[in-house]
Amino acid sequence: MLNYMKVVFTGFAYGGLSELSEDEYTSCTMGSTIAGEIGIFGYRPSVLMDMLAGKRAEVGTKVGAYIRSFSGDCSPSDLETGLQLVYQLFTTKVEPREEEVKIVMQMAEEAIYAQERDPYTAFANRSREINYGNSYFFKPIRISDLKKVNPIRACEYFNSCFKDPSAFTVVVVGNIDPAISIPLILEYLGGIPKVQDTVQPLSREDLKGLPFKFPETIIREVVRSPMVEAQCFVQLGFPVVLKSTMMTEDIHYVGFLSKLLETKIMQVLRFKYGQVYSVNVGVFLGGNKPSRSGDVRGDISVNFSCDPDMSSRLVDFVLEEISYLQTEGPSEEDVWTILEIEQRAHENGLQENYYWLDRILRSYQSRIYSGNVGSTFMVQDEGRVKVREALTPQAMQMALRRVISFPCKKQFTVVILMPKSSRWNSLISVVSWSSGGFSRDAKILAGMAGALVLAASLWRYSRGALRS
Repeated sequence: MLNYMKVVFTGFAYGGLSELSEDEYTSCTMGSTIAGEIGIFGYRPSVLMDMLAGKRAEVGTKVGAYIRSFSGDCSPSDLETGLQLVYQLFTTKVEPREEEVKIVMQMAEEAIYAQERDPYTAFANRSREINYGNSYFFKPIRISDLKKVNPIRACEYFNSCFKDPSAFTVVVVGNIDPAISIPLILEYLGGIPKVQDTVQPLSREDLKGLPFKFPETIIREVVRSPMVEAQCFVQLGFPVVLKSTMMTEDIHYVGFLSKLLETKIMQVLRFKYGQVYSVNVGVFLGGNKPSRSGDVRGDISVNFSCDPDMSSRLVDFVLEEISYLQTEGPSEEDVWTILEIEQRAHENGLQENYYWLDRILRSYQSRIYSGNVGSTFMVQDEGRVKVREALTPQAMQMALRRVISFPCKKQFTVVILMPKSSRWNSLISVVSWSSGGFSRDAKILAGMAGALVLAASLWRYSRGALRS
């Protein structure tokens, strides 16, 4: 049910990290980290925490690829405090001081070392590096990169992101009394001083696209990492391009297809072969800039954990299942199940504050938005109903062929996280392979061993800025 004890809000503006050149990218991506430790609301974090004791209000910032935003939540009685924090965000000029910067950079260095020791971080880093064509935007920040960071430029960039309030659209959802909240909004948001040297705010059409390209060939790779307990995690990636002519419908189809793939792959891997602990299908559609007319670009990933010895075979099972769905289509029962899952999720979402916040934000950011959120809502709901009514096995089959390359086996990536064997176990494995012949998995692992000898290291990735 709706949370009547909470108010949530978000303000967004177009223009983010994609506007940066490669030379200044690293420094500017550190802006949020450095500014956050110094104090983005005019006070050091520890001091602000004491000042907010007894209050239920917090505000955070995010600078993504195409959008920068602030978000917060508070109790209805602390709405004024939440809005005061937003006011402070826009009126505070963060200035780095040598001692503070030194502490922040030491913390960042320790965080990178910790991430490099984490198997799943190494796995995620390599997956992104492969899927996004070694683009600087998706590269991990390494220790050597920290030495190139200019703290002054980092804070200047952060300040510029939250300087001009006229560029922002703000959405507030929750238990608010207009008679009380509107005067507060006018006082604290409307009272943010005008910027004298402001430039024309960027529109969605002005934005620069992200520099990346999904591999055109099939790539299979194993990432080996030391583990206390042997685990295996697999990610299959497929490029996605949604054409602008089919956008309104295909956006909804992607949601249905991701749930179909998740359900069917789970049935095959867990219930048929009994080898998988979990399956998740993720969707990223934020590759291209959010223009009103361009295509949408991204990827769909199938992720699952399994027994290390079964990983390569299970990858083939997944590809076979997706190929079957593309050529034969799902069953009537499959479609009915997906419709039921989607309907329950929709009904549950209607009772959540964050659902409505997301719906309103997506309406403002929709390519069909023309100044009237209500009209955009209607078009989006009509699109959902239209797709639901047309959702037949054949319709889902055709949509799966449009969304994922057909046949699916012609373009994909596979990255497998495997435990790093000890030298003794590796020697035993080599002897076993030599005497017993190479199995398919053994050939893959042997090839990876050769690659590891030639490679100096794998890139690490520690960027959390993308989703906008």
